[in-house]
Amino acid sequence: MTSEAVARLPAPHARGEGEDEIDLGRIFALLWGGKWTILLAICVAVLLACLYLAAARPVYSADGTVQVEQNEKGGGLSPMGDLGLMFGTPTVTEAEIQILQSRMILTKVVETLNLQISAEPRYFPIIGGFIARRRAGLDEPAPPFLGLGDFAWGGEAIEVSTLALSEDFLGQELLLIAGDNGQYQLFDPNGKLLLNGKVGVAATQGDVQIFIRELKARAGTQFKLTGYSLASALNGLIGSLTVTQQGKQSGVIGLTFEDFSAERAAAVVRQIEDAYLRQNVERRSAEAQKSLEFLQQQLPDIRARVDAAQARLNAYQMRQGSVNVTKETDLVLQQSVDLETKRLELQQQRQQALQRFTTQHPTIQAIDAQIRGIESEQNQIKERSSMLPETQQEVLSLMRDLEVNTQLYTTLLNSAQELQVAKAGTVGNVRIIDYPLVPRNKTKPKSSLILAASVVLGGFLGVALLFLRRALFHGVSRPEEIESTLGLHTYAAIPFARRQKQLVLAAQKKQAGNHFLAAADPNDIAIESLRSFRTSLQFALMEAPNQIIMFTGPTPGLGKSFVSANLGAVLAASGKKVILIDADLRRGHLHKYIGEDASPGLSDYVAGNADLRSIIRPTSVDGLSLIANGTTPPNPAELLMHERFAQLLDTVAAEFDLVIIDTPPVLPVTDASIVGRLAGSVFMVLKEGEHPLKMVEESVRRLTLAGVQLRGVIFNQVGARGTAYGGYYDGYGYGMYGYSYKNRYSSEKG
Repeated sequence: MTSEAVARLPAPHARGEGEDEIDLGRIFALLWGGKWTILLAICVAVLLACLYLAAARPVYSADGTVQVEQNEKGGGLSPMGDLGLMFGTPTVTEAEIQILQSRMILTKVVETLNLQISAEPRYFPIIGGFIARRRAGLDEPAPPFLGLGDFAWGGEAIEVSTLALSEDFLGQELLLIAGDNGQYQLFDPNGKLLLNGKVGVAATQGDVQIFIRELKARAGTQFKLTGYSLASALNGLIGSLTVTQQGKQSGVIGLTFEDFSAERAAAVVRQIEDAYLRQNVERRSAEAQKSLEFLQQQLPDIRARVDAAQARLNAYQMRQGSVNVTKETDLVLQQSVDLETKRLELQQQRQQALQRFTTQHPTIQAIDAQIRGIESEQNQIKERSSMLPETQQEVLSLMRDLEVNTQLYTTLLNSAQELQVAKAGTVGNVRIIDYPLVPRNKTKPKSSLILAASVVLGGFLGVALLFLRRALFHGVSRPEEIESTLGLHTYAAIPFARRQKQLVLAAQKKQAGNHFLAAADPNDIAIESLRSFRTSLQFALMEAPNQIIMFTGPTPGLGKSFVSANLGAVLAASGKKVILIDADLRRGHLHKYIGEDASPGLSDYVAGNADLRSIIRPTSVDGLSLIANGTTPPNPAELLMHERFAQLLDTVAAEFDLVIIDTPPVLPVTDASIVGRLAGSVFMVLKEGEHPLKMVEESVRRLTLAGVQLRGVIFNQVGARGTAYGGYYDGYGYGMYGYSYKNRYSSEKG
């Protein structure tokens, strides 16, 4: 390699100073160019959402409301009056919420509604349940879809009242197959027959016992049966139950239960409310019963004390005769009786309180303080009574004992009667405000929310895919990247021409007409860009050794043929005599622009099978001629290296003002490097955002090592941003060359 060739090698890639800055314009261009990718991602996401909505079973929610009276006094009667409030804190809502979710309540619900058994038809995957739900309410089971009689398709029903299983089968799915005349078969998870049975008759086999109350289905329809342990059923019930307080310190509790069955959801909430109210009443009744039992234990003892006091008084009067009680003695007696009655009542309250609290509890200590105060007053009364005559003192003592015990006995007897009445008509401190209604509309899945989320998620995934693709395969899209890295000027940026795709399709179908965009639509913006390139080209040709212009690119699918053909048409329209040569001997297709066959052409002339005049063909554009690629040869590179090819270029260069050569891409084959040594001006065509910078660097390096002087770069299909440009001129396949660019590039780099 010469020193001059080495000097022309591209410099290593260096990142520009402002490359890290966020370019909103480029981001918007990337999103706009990938709009179809984003739209496709959204459509896929919406389609998946629709499939999910069709397959997902609807969930229904039922709700009810209960109220807890937290500071009530009428829920029960205390034998000790208001002091009963001191025996515990008032009912709080948080505690009642825990009771509503307790096993004490929910176990009764599970047993009442038979929630340890799950029985449902077996539907066809994804669409079966959706179809069956649309046929709900049929009097007879729907006919099978596409002959799939094993599955349920709507109108089936089953009610299993009893399903007793061994521990091995709990939680496992059993298979029931309906037969004729109410017959059925039950199989274990492994497909082994467990038993044969009939609707309305209990069936038992080993550890399996089943009773089916109702079975409506076609013969052969399958059902799924599952028996759960009590713990599993309770966990499932708790997982679907929500109990919350409605408002702050309102005492109102809301219950919500979700289930696949609207009727079962309402039934569960109703049963929870009934069980909760029942236990509350029973608890209040039990409290009254406990107090009543305490009083009934005390009444006989108090009665005995009354009788004993009466007997002592009678015996004293019989010994002493009738004794008149003075007014002062009567006053002392009344005060003494009142104090002793209060002391005894406090003693009773203390005994009852000791059933709940220790002696150190504030309630017990408060009662003790009251008792000490009364005893102090009693001591004062005793000092006053000691000043009375002995006879009056004795009468006073006997009458006081009798009066105190009589009043205490009467008080306790009245309390016992009140408790008996209260027990018979106990009312709890909770009430049911709202019973649940059977829901008509599903609560889950929320169709509108899921569809909206799918649109957002699809758009996000589409955008993420665009940025991921850009990060993994970052193509050159700015001329500054080429100029700062490789030192090559960008001569033109040709916008994406949508009209060209129509012309390509017409040419492929060999339809009559003009297939040059420059002739069919001379005002197209892409043609205007080629006219600008024509001006720049005139200055470049002043320094070129000849008037031969060659176009190539790194890989196929860049639109080199489009640039070559339409540039030739633009130059011819300016009065130049131009010849267009298709040097792609493998897959050239410039002949389709004029609607003719490829042969005779370039390969036929170089091989000596045709003369020059026979291969030069006129086109529909005045001043523009074409030499097609000709018959596909077995050795394209060798033909291009033949001296007849160089002689052909010299001949046409002398006869025409400009010679334009369209060559194969650089990386897959070496044809462009061979032809480029003979051309005075070589341009590399790049598709915007298509090629990584390393790929462009490798293409330039190969041309430079082959002695080709590259003039500059042309950006083609600007704005397409990944849009499939389709057609014969950008469908260049790697297989035609016998190897892929990736493998060849990797081997050469290695």
